[in-house]
Order: sequence, then C-alpha cells, then structure tokens
Amino acid sequence: MVVGLALLCAAFLASLGIDALEGRSEFQFFADSSTYHELARGELDHVESAADMIGVAGNFLGPFVLLRAVGNDYYGVMVINAALLVIAVMTMARTLGMSAPHYLLLLLINPITVSSVLSVNKEILSLICLALLLRAFAVRSIPLFLLATALSVLVRWQLTLVVLLMALMLSRANLLRERRTTSIFVLLVALSAIYVALAPVLEPIRLVFELAADEYEGSGLYQSLVSLQDLGLYILVFPIKAAHLLFGMGLRLDRLVAPQNIYNDVWQLLHSTTSLLLFVALWRRGRLTLRNDLVYLSVIYTVIFALTPIYTPRYFFPVFVLWAAALCTPDPTSRIFTGLGQKRRRRGRPVSPQPVTPSPPVPTT
Repeated sequence: MVVGLALLCAAFLASLGIDALEGRSEFQFFADSSTYHELARGELDHVESAADMIGVAGNFLGPFVLLRAVGNDYYGVMVINAALLVIAVMTMARTLGMSAPHYLLLLLINPITVSSVLSVNKEILSLICLALLLRAFAVRSIPLFLLATALSVLVRWQLTLVVLLMALMLSRANLLRERRTTSIFVLLVALSAIYVALAPVLEPIRLVFELAADEYEGSGLYQSLVSLQDLGLYILVFPIKAAHLLFGMGLRLDRLVAPQNIYNDVWQLLHSTTSLLLFVALWRRGRLTLRNDLVYLSVIYTVIFALTPIYTPRYFFPVFVLWAAALCTPDPTSRIFTGLGQKRRRRGRPVSPQPVTPSPPVPTT
C-alpha cells in the first residue's frame, strides 16, 4: 500500500505537482511549499541568516533542513515524507496496539495527509513529533522525549510549548494531574492573562492575521472572537474559536463547486470536514472524553494553538491524527499516561511467602 501511494505521488508530481510548485499551474495543493523552495535557493530577501528562520510569526527551519538534505529535489522530498509517514504510523501502532494499515487508511481520508507527502511542509514533521512524544510517554524514555522536543522546534513554537506543557501537566509537580478538567480550566485562565501581557511579542502574528482577514472572505466572526481575546477573555471565547478553527471551514461545502483558492477551498475545507466526521464518530463510540489520553492531548494542543489569532485550520492536522488514533486503538481510553508522575516500583525478584511451621502440640498430663 505504501509503495502504491509513493508511485501515485511520483506520477502526480511528474504530471502536475512540480508545475504547480514552480508556478506554472494554478493547482495549488500546498500551503507554503513554494516559499520553502525559494528559501532553499536563496531567493527570500527577508531571510538572511539562521536567526531569521525561527520567529513568532513563522518558522522556516524544519523545511529548510529537509530541503538541504535532499538538494532541493522534489522527488527526494516525497521519498523522505513517505518514510516519515510510515515511521510515524508504525510507531503509533506499536505504542497503542492498533492496526497500522487501518490507521494509515483513516489518515489518508484527510487531504492534508496526502499533501504532506507530496511536498515539503511542517505537517509531516508534526506527525512524527507526536508519534515520538507518545512513545516517549509510553515507555518513559527521556531520549525519545528530547528527540520529540527537538523536532517540535523545527515545526512551530506552539508545538514545542505543547510538548513541554504535557510533560509538566503529567509530572508530580502538577497537583491537579488527576483532575484533567480543572487542569484545562486553570490553563485557560493563565493563557487569558498571558496573551494580554505578551501582546507586543505577538504583534507580528497579528499583522499576518489582519492581512489574511482582508484577503479571505468569511472571517468576521473570527475577528470578533480575537477582539474579545484581546480583552483577556480567551477562556470565554475558546470553545467557539476552537470549533471555528476545527470545523468551521468544513461546513462551507459550496466552495467546492467554484473554489477561488484551491488549497483553502478544497484541501483545507475537506480537512475540516473529515475532522468533523471523526469528532462525531468518537462521540458516538463514547470515546470523546478527557479520560481518553489521546483526546486529552488533543484538547491541550487545541488550547495552545487556538490562542494565536491566525486562522489556519491546517495547524490542527495533529488533532485529526490524535482523533484517528483514538478511534483505531482497541482501548477506549487509549491509556498512555496512566501511572506517569508516580514513583516506579523497584524491580526485583518477587518475595516468595515463607512457609509457616506449625508449633508442636503441648503435652498434656
């Protein structure tokens, strides 16, 4: 199945994909891939050094490293992306005890999964990061956790925050680690205040958001939510804002008929639609609960990523990845974090019970 997928991707690149990446076709199946290729060729004037590759409003480091590794070759990128997808799926399947082929098929109903194999992007890096993070928690491996943290730095600063925050929330230092609803409430209260305090730092993101809002129709409600968030009310707008980011675009099926921007009106739209379908499936199977470790992680991820004012549903592709795993795993609670934060019992030979020797009878006279 993987070989067949790779051959189809190669055929697509040869017939249409490379033309689109190089601007000779309007079939845009990617988000920022062409920009990353320009960076690798040294054609981006505003990125002059390694320090310019990582910022609050953008992170070019992960795609740049990948492109340098393959010499800016389109087919080389596809091969590495396909390999990362296979490694991530196999790692998740081993960690959760689920069928790797079934999980892969479920991932492939999302167009973002396909585009993440076809061209250079950060979504495939976030997928392997999550797979390693879950494996690190499952086997309590510090090296794997450090590797997942390093990969998150190549993606987005928000993902690094998610990785570090999960480690903190599952540690003994968090007195509320067994109370997940309370933990999320406290996190929302803290982020509501932090967002206002860090407004100057987040100003570059706001500028990107305002430009996107001017160019893309239908962001009026979202702008209102961001305005309320600016007043320190993130805790109140979070449920609506999260639903908007996760599912809002997926309801605009009318845009499939005459898409103005193929990536936004087709790829991201269907991504949101498939996310909504998974949400309903989890709810019907009784797995949409914070007792489910994968759902809990997806909520923490959403809380962090919904904080930024940029309206980009593809940022929530990892939520789809986690929900798909929660649907495939045989354990309805997807137990990975159980026992974390508790002291390990010392391993050793079991102590066998000592036989009890009965006392001799007392002679009677």
